[in-house]
Amino acid sequence: MKNATSTRHVLGRGLMALAYGVLVTGPLIALVIELLKMPPTEGLGTLLVSDRRLALWWRSVVLAAAVAAGSTTIGTLAALQLDRWRRGWWSGLRWFFLLLIPLPPMTHAMAWSWLFNQLNRTLGRGGVSPLLLRGWPAAWWVQVMWLTPLATGLALVALASVDPILIEAGRLVQRDDRVLGHLILPLMMPLLLAGGGLTFLLSLVDYAIPSLYQLNVYALDIFADFSVHHQPGRTLVVALPLLVTTIGAILFSQAGLRPAALNPTRYRQRPILPDGSQRDSRGIALLPILQKGAAATLGLGAALPLAGLILQLSNRQHLRATLLAARSDIGYSLRVAVLAGLLSLPLGYAAAQAALHPRRSRGLWWLAITLPPAVPGPLVGIGLITIWTRLLPLGVYGSALMPVLAAVARYAALAALVLIASLRRINPALIEAAMLLQPNRIRTWLLIRIPLLAPGMIAAATLVCCLTLGELSATLLVAAPGQATLTMRIYNFLHYGASDTVAGLTLVPTALVLAFGTLAVGVLTIWAHLTRRSHSPHPESTTL
Repeated sequence: MKNATSTRHVLGRGLMALAYGVLVTGPLIALVIELLKMPPTEGLGTLLVSDRRLALWWRSVVLAAAVAAGSTTIGTLAALQLDRWRRGWWSGLRWFFLLLIPLPPMTHAMAWSWLFNQLNRTLGRGGVSPLLLRGWPAAWWVQVMWLTPLATGLALVALASVDPILIEAGRLVQRDDRVLGHLILPLMMPLLLAGGGLTFLLSLVDYAIPSLYQLNVYALDIFADFSVHHQPGRTLVVALPLLVTTIGAILFSQAGLRPAALNPTRYRQRPILPDGSQRDSRGIALLPILQKGAAATLGLGAALPLAGLILQLSNRQHLRATLLAARSDIGYSLRVAVLAGLLSLPLGYAAAQAALHPRRSRGLWWLAITLPPAVPGPLVGIGLITIWTRLLPLGVYGSALMPVLAAVARYAALAALVLIASLRRINPALIEAAMLLQPNRIRTWLLIRIPLLAPGMIAAATLVCCLTLGELSATLLVAAPGQATLTMRIYNFLHYGASDTVAGLTLVPTALVLAFGTLAVGVLTIWAHLTRRSHSPHPESTTL
């Protein structure tokens, strides 16, 4: 009986690993297969070295590097300020910005376009030339505002990783400004650089914001090439410069983020960080001002998306008519998001367990988890088309499942990362004791594993669900005619200019993301409170 149970367990793991390989890493593998099947073509090699594409690649890399530098700088300064607000009502409010991380980038684009329109109206009354929100400055600023909440969250994790004993010891022998500049920031630097690599990657693969501001980037060129030639292998060759860059960014980030996932930070009571008020130079005197300015910028980026959308709505009747006209798209987008979140859980759990298993293939599983986020969205969509029309023609292509599969291929790996951190928090002794007292594997799952994993599962499902609501680049390629998601509808309307209709439509995914995030935070808070009352943590367990 024991051998049969073990065999079923191994078989189940193998089937889940196969499903992860097909659904998550499959799009890229399918493109590689199509490339190998292609006959040698003389002109194909010139695609990599054409002057136009090299210039486009360089423009995309420079923009992404500038966005990463801006968001990481603002996020680090804001985190230094937010860390000081650990008492009073600010202590809860300072985490609100985390709900903005999965907001669709078009929400930020709409809000800032509206703000500049209002400023230009005011300037026009005074005879001042209007401010132009297009090109490099516009794409850079909106992407910085989109990614700053993520950069701030990663900076707070970096702050929490600094041992408070080192801070207290440093303050005994040095002034606060030296402790901050020579101890705290250097210890934070590995995670800060890893976070900068992640924001660089997200900016590099996004083409929604640059295209809205008339800035052509490499990710959009991938989409355009496939639309013209319909050759997956050729498109992979076209995408190689960007793909190599994104893989380099994810490997660079993995060096700092992987230890953070494998060894989740223990949030211990720490002294209030120095603010630079003790100084001996003119430069450090600016630090408190910069921290408050960065926190104010973060607050503006948090308030503007929702406030700007609400203020753009002319009347309730128009909003009601807009939502009624798009009710099918709204319902379809919600179903896609929920299904993607639920489907990502078993796939992410199987990948997380394999990545933590002490065996030689663990490195391959880490590659299978970290590589999918580095694949540009258009390549994911093209890979899915290749799988379900050429390699596995099972009638899936053209169905309502394709946007779900696109979201799973893009975000299930992120669910795996969340579940890795969650699994690392569980004390193995609890599972071993449960298996000794209750050998029934199903009851062990229901009574022990699921309650322990519930916070991580809720966080992973919510993250995938929220990100799916804003997914565009892959969905745009695989969605069946007549089954467009709400994000696709908004993207098409935005090219005709901001309007009440677009504002009303954009308000829906924004409100849904905030609602899902708030609900998840509330459930996790209640869960943590209940578990804290029921038992004290094991001294050897690692807690967040």
